[in-house]
Amino acid sequence: MSRGWAIIWASFFTTAFASGGSQYGFGMFVEPLEREFGWTRTQINLSLSIGLISGLLSPLIGWGVDKYGSRLIMTVSLIIVAVSFLLRAGMAELWHWYALSALLAVGFPGTFLPIGKLVGTWFPDTRGRMMGTAITGNNVFGLVGVPLLSLVIQAQSWRLAYAIIGAGVMIIAIAVWFIVRSVPQSNDLPFPESRLINENAAHLGDYSFREAIGTRTFWLLLAGVTCAGFSYPSFMTQLIPHMQSVGWGSSKATLVLTVLAGTALASKISWGLVSERLTARISFVIAISIMSSGVILVTLAGSSPLVWPAIVYFGAGFGGIGPLMSLVVMETFGLRNFGSIQGVVTMVLATVPVLIGPIVAGRFFDLTGSYETSFWIVSGIFALGGLLALSVRVQKDGSARTAKTSPL
Repeated sequence: MSRGWAIIWASFFTTAFASGGSQYGFGMFVEPLEREFGWTRTQINLSLSIGLISGLLSPLIGWGVDKYGSRLIMTVSLIIVAVSFLLRAGMAELWHWYALSALLAVGFPGTFLPIGKLVGTWFPDTRGRMMGTAITGNNVFGLVGVPLLSLVIQAQSWRLAYAIIGAGVMIIAIAVWFIVRSVPQSNDLPFPESRLINENAAHLGDYSFREAIGTRTFWLLLAGVTCAGFSYPSFMTQLIPHMQSVGWGSSKATLVLTVLAGTALASKISWGLVSERLTARISFVIAISIMSSGVILVTLAGSSPLVWPAIVYFGAGFGGIGPLMSLVVMETFGLRNFGSIQGVVTMVLATVPVLIGPIVAGRFFDLTGSYETSFWIVSGIFALGGLLALSVRVQKDGSARTAKTSPL
């Protein structure tokens, strides 16, 4: 399965530079942009809400993955993301910031939507742990990329840091074109690819897109996953500015995000293994419950040393959310139309949280000088997400047909 492992590593670096650069990396640039241009936190955070474009395009991108395959979609999307980062090195106006954020939002869904289907196709029996491995790149960027690029920002400029991220994404785009195959070919496996595809369909079920959205299960899972989506725009991107607002310096505040990334990285593959035993849905409920209580602990810790264990605790739950959000959809509705179904899930996931979360966080900070109120709200949203996912009734074998008995 050397080709399969090459695809896993291509997916790893894709999430490292595309997802990590835009999500973990966002907080590094808040103060430099504020100092150079005089923009408020609300103005800067508004760029995150522009990410709703990603959500609106996700159903189309998901359909494209099912129709045209993962390689084409991933390559084109990575090129768009690379250009959005490279051009930031020369921006001078607020509208430049918004325009390039919109370009990033156009390319972003095609960098991660294909990964779930690739993992499910190439590794049907170990998709939990393989999904965990494939998307740990995001956390590795937070663990390694954030401190390194923070040094670049301090020693040189934020413009050079953006150029480095953009160059990395462009290199990955070229690699993906030569590495990724949507389905195994005869020389990649010891048995014909048609057998693998048939086994996947029999193991995971085969919901059509229309069948899936016609079940109560779909809408409950959609709501629960959307609640988990507030982790990035409402907490992760605000964590460095939050620690700076309670009196920590830039380097120490960045280290908090680095510790969080390391903890999430360490737990991500473990969550994949847990999902293979407890089901992805139950694992998701446990992970988001840890996140809800973890946000409370971080808020109560303030600037005290208790922040460190609180961050580790939150990171242990947060590490599971990335793989579990895709695995729970795959486990419930199957692989054959996964791209189209996950595209709709991503549309809501990438629209509602990014439209509401950053503006609320920025507004509360501008009004109170603190992120505490917005963090309490985020904790409640996470708790609601866990309750919604827990209310779904699916048998432990993960058969999609068990969910079809609950029509709207």
